[in-house]
Amino acid sequence: MNIALKNFVVAVAISSAVLASYIALSGFTPSTPKPYKLSRLFPEDTHTSVTFDESIIASPLLDISQDRPFVIVPVSNGVVAALDSETGALVWQVNVPAPKGQQAQIISTPVIIGSKLVVLYQCLEKNIRVSHRLAIIDLDQRHLDNSFPVLVVSAEKPAADGVSTIKFNPPTAFSHSAIKHAIKPDSKWGSLYIAFGNAGDTQPYHGWLFEIDMDAWQQQGANQAIRNVLLTTSEAQCPVTVEYGNQEMICGGGIWTPAGPQLYPTADSFELFVPTGNGQIDLARGDYANTLMRVQPNLQFDPGCDAQLCQNFYPQQPSNECMASCKNLFIPRLSEWSSPLKPANGECDHKTFWECLAWMDYDLGASAPVKVDLKNGHSVLVQPGKEGAVYLIDAEHLGTQYDRLQIADVCGTPDDICKAGWMGMTVTQPALSIAGTEPVVVIPTFIPDTTHPAGLVALKIIEENGKPKFKRFWQFPNPTSDKAVQAFRSHPSLPVISTLGKNGDEVVWVVDIATFGTLYGIRVKDGALMVEQSLLGTGRPLSAPIVYGNTLYLASIMPNTGKAMIEAYRIELQ
Repeated sequence: MNIALKNFVVAVAISSAVLASYIALSGFTPSTPKPYKLSRLFPEDTHTSVTFDESIIASPLLDISQDRPFVIVPVSNGVVAALDSETGALVWQVNVPAPKGQQAQIISTPVIIGSKLVVLYQCLEKNIRVSHRLAIIDLDQRHLDNSFPVLVVSAEKPAADGVSTIKFNPPTAFSHSAIKHAIKPDSKWGSLYIAFGNAGDTQPYHGWLFEIDMDAWQQQGANQAIRNVLLTTSEAQCPVTVEYGNQEMICGGGIWTPAGPQLYPTADSFELFVPTGNGQIDLARGDYANTLMRVQPNLQFDPGCDAQLCQNFYPQQPSNECMASCKNLFIPRLSEWSSPLKPANGECDHKTFWECLAWMDYDLGASAPVKVDLKNGHSVLVQPGKEGAVYLIDAEHLGTQYDRLQIADVCGTPDDICKAGWMGMTVTQPALSIAGTEPVVVIPTFIPDTTHPAGLVALKIIEENGKPKFKRFWQFPNPTSDKAVQAFRSHPSLPVISTLGKNGDEVVWVVDIATFGTLYGIRVKDGALMVEQSLLGTGRPLSAPIVYGNTLYLASIMPNTGKAMIEAYRIELQ
């Protein structure tokens, strides 16, 4: 389920053995002098900044195609603005077009292709989504590029029953995932990939992925631009019996993670890794909710599962043999040493793992994976789960799950009720460092209670008995500290890594969202706190900061007025 428009809530004891390991691994040392400091580049204060009337939900971008860099700001009310990267002054802005009487809304992060900015947005009439559209802004000319006429997204696919059809339904589709672009041979502009889930729990909703041929769009018009469509749950009927449609294993499969589907090159082409949200898993019916799918460039998908092992597929509890046989489909599962999910409210006491994921809204598709190339030539995928676990998957054979590690406790205790169980504990994409002897992934966690520690968790990927495995590296803040149960109570920003100073320190940046947010810079090699900066505003959940040279830019919200802005900081040695 998409959580972009829900209200964010700001606000168990762990075993002594685990606690001791956390203490040893934590890099949180408050007394250590910080080698870097941040100086605010803009705004000087909340009265002198360029502000926007609505939030910045999509991540800002940096346009370096011009004589000097500009910060591109996609505002949720349909305004696309360019700010001077040194002063924060407004250089230009364009309103994406909407029919008369309708309002444009930008939630998905656009993509820059040379001097073109591709924007996916939705049009609302009386607060109901009535269409989803693509438009291109020419960054040189600073206006809409009419050689690419506005494209209205539509599709119709056959249903699993072989009789019905499923139409793309704008009111129950929501464009939150970032747009992806791929260069193709014999193509001037290449292809775009745009994804949809839903903004809430109303059925019927599905996961949709569209492949847009940009050459056809420019040369033949918008009606010829959509070349291929992937539907993740092929169900024409989506009956529900409870209040929230996401809690039942029916339809669903939304593609809504903010980072979007991940595109990686192959020897002669590329492939897409597509994480999907809650809903129905049924191989026989072509339903792939709550999974990770490897999809080919033309959006053709074959799960590659063993037909005999999967012939009696049971969605509430698929067999391990069937799941392990799938070449192009990953279905999350407990490892043999994992404890069952046991929320303190008892709602999963009589449910299977898969039923619990659905009921608690712990969809795998909340987060995007990252691909890691190991030194032995093998590749793995690191995929966080919303239930606070992280999965280590064979990148060539997705059915092979090497490891599953619970890095955040399940929110809530009998005496400390989880304030927002639907939020989960992990919604992100891991930040990857390959600077050391073993790859390191850094994953932000959050917990909406006042008991469990949360924050950044760093894991190494090591080899043990000939197989890759997670190894805890460090955690910030120190999980024994008061700060660990006070900070990171709601969705933080996405993490980004940059390299600083003559020593080439890799630093991971993340914003803890609060009335006045806090920007942290943590050294990857040891978890040491490099920077702690109070913001003028709240920051922005699930938005990726930009680091360019020695300057960092991030989306933020003014706590008193609710207006949105960009905050910029210069990174300097102390």
